[in-house]
Amino acid sequence: MLRVVPDRRVAKEAARVNVTALAVGQPRIVPSEGRFSAERLRSALGHAGEDLDAIRRAVSRLVAPGISRLSPPHVRELGPARGRR
Repeated sequence: MLRVVPDRRVAKEAARVNVTALAVGQPRIVPSEGRFSAERLRSALGHAGEDLDAIRRAVSRLVAPGISRLSPPHVRELGPARGRR
């Protein structure tokens, strides 16, 4: 977890949460790839308490904070003469 979050205490807590989730048959909560701000991850892990679902929701907001605001990519329409030769 130190590759994901540079703070040793936060990494240890993230690993503990992941082991707890795996022990009850759930997937990891804190992904093993990417980077997280130690302060934001500490806050997400701390505010949710021991409820794995609440922790999962809090951490998922860190993984994709603006996913609901993304718009689909703009696709240029080609006229009938442009796309064929």
